[in-house]
Amino acid sequence: MRSRNGLCLITALISATLLLWPAVGTAQTERAKKNDPATDSGSAVSNAESRQRLLEIEQRLKALNQQPAHQPTVSRESEAFLIIDNAVKGLLNNPRDNKAHFFLARLTLVNQSQRPLKLIRNQIKATVDGQNFPVAGLPKNLSYQSVQLGKVDQSLNRLKFEDEVEVAPGKQGSLWLVLSEIAADGRIPEFQIQTMINGQPLHLNVNRFELGKLQHTVQRIGPNQCLAEFTIRGELNSINVGSLVHEIDLLTAKNIKRYVLYFPAAEPNIERKVKEWLPRAAESIGTNTIVERRFPAFPTMISKLHLAGKAFKDDKPRYPSIMATQFAHATETAAIHAALDSAMKLLPREQVAEQIRTGSPAVQVAGLISGGRQLTNEEVPLVLQRTTDQNAEVQLAALYALRYLGDPRVFERLESVAQMHPGPEFEMAIASLAESRFAKGQQVLLKLLQQHPPEAQKVIIGIIAQSPRPQWGAAIYKFLDSENLGLHEAAIKALVLNGHPQLLEVLTQTLSSPHANLREVAFQELVKRKDSASEALAIDYVLMQLQKTPPTQEMLTFIDRLKDARAIPLLFRHLQKSKLETGLRVMVIKTLASIGDQTVDEEFLKFYPQANSNEKVLILSALQKMESPHYYKLAAQALNDKNQTVITGVISGLRSSSSIEAVTILQNTLHKTDQQAIWSRIYSTLVSIGTPEARQAIMQARYSGTIDARKQAAHAALSSLYRYSPGHQYFNRGEKKEKSNDWQDAIDEYQTAISIDSQLVPAYLRIVNAKTELQQYEEALQYADQGLKIDDKEPRLYVAKGLIFGKQSQTIASMEQFQKAVDIDPRNPFPHTLLASRYSQLRQFDKAIKSCDAAIELNPKYFSPYFIKAKIYNDQERWDEAIQVYDQFMLQDKTNYEAYTGRGHTHLLKTDWKAAQKDFQKAFELNKQSSQAITGLALCMVYNKEEEKAIAFVEERAKQFTRNDLFQYNTACVFGRVLFNLKDQPQTPELQKKRKAYQDKAIQYLTNSYQQGFTDVEWIQKDPDLAELQELPAFKSLVERIKKGPAKAKP
Repeated sequence: MRSRNGLCLITALISATLLLWPAVGTAQTERAKKNDPATDSGSAVSNAESRQRLLEIEQRLKALNQQPAHQPTVSRESEAFLIIDNAVKGLLNNPRDNKAHFFLARLTLVNQSQRPLKLIRNQIKATVDGQNFPVAGLPKNLSYQSVQLGKVDQSLNRLKFEDEVEVAPGKQGSLWLVLSEIAADGRIPEFQIQTMINGQPLHLNVNRFELGKLQHTVQRIGPNQCLAEFTIRGELNSINVGSLVHEIDLLTAKNIKRYVLYFPAAEPNIERKVKEWLPRAAESIGTNTIVERRFPAFPTMISKLHLAGKAFKDDKPRYPSIMATQFAHATETAAIHAALDSAMKLLPREQVAEQIRTGSPAVQVAGLISGGRQLTNEEVPLVLQRTTDQNAEVQLAALYALRYLGDPRVFERLESVAQMHPGPEFEMAIASLAESRFAKGQQVLLKLLQQHPPEAQKVIIGIIAQSPRPQWGAAIYKFLDSENLGLHEAAIKALVLNGHPQLLEVLTQTLSSPHANLREVAFQELVKRKDSASEALAIDYVLMQLQKTPPTQEMLTFIDRLKDARAIPLLFRHLQKSKLETGLRVMVIKTLASIGDQTVDEEFLKFYPQANSNEKVLILSALQKMESPHYYKLAAQALNDKNQTVITGVISGLRSSSSIEAVTILQNTLHKTDQQAIWSRIYSTLVSIGTPEARQAIMQARYSGTIDARKQAAHAALSSLYRYSPGHQYFNRGEKKEKSNDWQDAIDEYQTAISIDSQLVPAYLRIVNAKTELQQYEEALQYADQGLKIDDKEPRLYVAKGLIFGKQSQTIASMEQFQKAVDIDPRNPFPHTLLASRYSQLRQFDKAIKSCDAAIELNPKYFSPYFIKAKIYNDQERWDEAIQVYDQFMLQDKTNYEAYTGRGHTHLLKTDWKAAQKDFQKAFELNKQSSQAITGLALCMVYNKEEEKAIAFVEERAKQFTRNDLFQYNTACVFGRVLFNLKDQPQTPELQKKRKAYQDKAIQYLTNSYQQGFTDVEWIQKDPDLAELQELPAFKSLVERIKKGPAKAKP
């Protein structure tokens, strides 16, 4: 029998050369897919609509006290921004371990600039809970995954995972992103996306973006406010459901145990999987049941969870005989909601009146507000009665309903309530008069406006301004002469809303008012206007105010809008002398940077030493943006600052620069720093810059200095840089071809990758491997040398050259290359192992064992050096020492089946059949596809006189190893050993016939092994298991064939 451990070690090491090389990129789709839903869905949406959509999301987040979803802040002046659609967190069909989830989204770049922009996949970075995830394309394990996009189920392999999209000015373009194998721990992780667009980083927090789409409000109602009602008007999906459950969890901590989720829309925008899950989750409250592991569980302290909305009108209890309670409802019930808007608007007049007469207070409110439009004068007594109800909400609702009625008693009641001191009833009465269907209402209101005192008049003006009518203008204009400042202010605002023809004249006069409040009101209204006259009036006012007082935020925003350089010296005066609030100082610096000229450059340099850390970062950014000649010198100094904020800001600025000067500054800092946070940021920045100079900086850092962690980070950074190479998609294609042994096609793909990116060293390494497989050794060496010209510190290229020299029987030259790899990377066990193999071939066993020991010390779990060391002892017939080597490895790893086959082989050489069988049996249990375990077990059966059982065992499994040279050889050994056992039996005709059949089979398996590449003719001739074959003519003929030249293994 022959062991793979020794004979084929070199072949295994050749493969390991590439296996040790980290993956350069995940699999890409080979071609653009057809029928990509939603790919063009954004084309019908204008940039203004997308911007408004994002701004609305940000406003909702602000109302929820949440951070913005998009950085930087988006405005009409922003060159570009990101939005996402179709965000889905799904469950893998065949999850690995606990990494069962995936994330899909369509990332859209909105181009508001005047030039084309590109959204490039390899410049997009995605993180999940802060951990980087590749976004290269569609992973293989998701090829047959389906998701719901809109209302359609779609297979992911039919989506287009393009590498980039060019977005024309004023247009939008999208790329699909997918992240796979996300850990599933019963919650929704934080997803973030970042990319560089024209040198500017754009960052989008997916969770907050989706939370902003929820459009939800929370109301606590019921006895003691024991029920929390969530009214959800937006999109509920597999991402923002995490935010929803988190908010419920916070309320539960306040002892709120009853909840209603209300979806008022007739067809709410709920992701289908979420909609299917919600009723089951509601039904399972209190049972500690995990309904769906892709979604977070509701708090266990909840006692009731009900769903409301037409979307759930068909949901019934799953087990009505056991639990008949209905947890899903078609409408928002009158018992828990203040307004049944969608229901009441559909009810006829009689039913609305009945609800107002007999319903609970909440139902009465719903009837009066939502159903009041259907009421007639016949219901006037009922509504008037409710205006004196003990329930204040019912009173207000009744006063609201009176706007739809024209009976004289209605106006008498409204006028009566409007005579009261200002309060909710007063304001509701005024509003109903202002919005009455009947002209009598407006007549009564104008009379009241003249009669009431100033405080009440101010309230009335504010209310009627919300309902612009021509008749309001003259009445409001009279109050501009009022000495009551509040009333005067209200009148100005009302005129603005009402669109008075003399408004500009009014605002001009108000700017000269001695009252600061009035001036501020006029200024605020002027800056909202876009006409040149208003802007000129406003900027003159700002400049005049800056002479006397510090700027306000509104002033700075307006200055930035007009870019008026006259403000520069005034702003610097306040920045240097005034004790401005921190936020205002930041705004002043940003404004100066935005409107600045050359004078700003010099003034910033003067101010920099006294600035705080945040201000220094802003100044550096401003100098960079202005292309100041002082920027790089100041940036280099700032990298020595003790404040991390400054350092981080400088590195971020240098990242956007991408210049040779920036790389030089970063490289110099990299060699000096011993702080992981700093070198991590520098490596990330160099990867992002991606220029040849940046690559060289990373390459040089891999083996320089004494800080191992910093060197390891350099290796990781270089791998990342290669993944972002524009040639990576062709590199990936080459890998696929190589896995199929399509060597020439693989070479073509790698050469294409090099033609795109001539610095892509991994492609040179792959070509060297493919050329070696094709036995084109000289060309392989040429490519290795080309790769080394780019990166002379790449140990794998030296290893590849050494392997080629070994195939050319140039052992010394081979060892020289391996030694170079060791010298470059002495802590890598792989080149030490290769050296050990070469020393073993030269029978310099002491040196071989020393190299094996060095490799083992570096990585005790690396198996190859143990094998080589054991083989050396086996060749010297030092069986016990070989067994000790395997025992040493098994202390590290008891699940490696090859360790058991290796030790079993040694036991065979030692003729310890029982120990050998025990090892082969263990190997077979660990891996039933191990050819050596199968043939080793069979051989042990023969030794134990179980010949027929051995033959049946090995031949049952022979079909799966037809191209395995070692299996074929060892099976021949099984038959050879059977023949050895049969020679001492009586030579009957039947036995002789059997011997002849076994001889033929043995020769056939031996021939097959030769045809598949087994050519160790020396061992064949001395293998004791083949002793009974060695005198056969067929055996001798085969030996002669092998001596003449090795066969080429069948493809």
